[in-house]
Amino acid sequence: MELLMRPWVATCAETRASMSDHLEGELSGREHKRVLRHLVLCKHCRAVLDSLTRTLDHLRSLAQVEVPAPAPATTASAVIERIRRERR
Repeated sequence: MELLMRPWVATCAETRASMSDHLEGELSGREHKRVLRHLVLCKHCRAVLDSLTRTLDHLRSLAQVEVPAPAPATTASAVIERIRRERR
């Protein structure tokens, strides 16, 4: 049965290699369907995909966080003060 399904269902290795493309919507129709069929059948690959999805979501949320730049005068003052302390 496994040999008969091979053209219709991706293997674990094929699925793992295609996960990023799958998440980005970059797989062709046939490859997309093969990966989806595999994910329906394989609990392990679904767990890997879930983990990758959470990781990418977290990374994207980090890109949205604005970190205020230190004021130039404050930075310069801090550097000067540190140099003075180290000279002593």
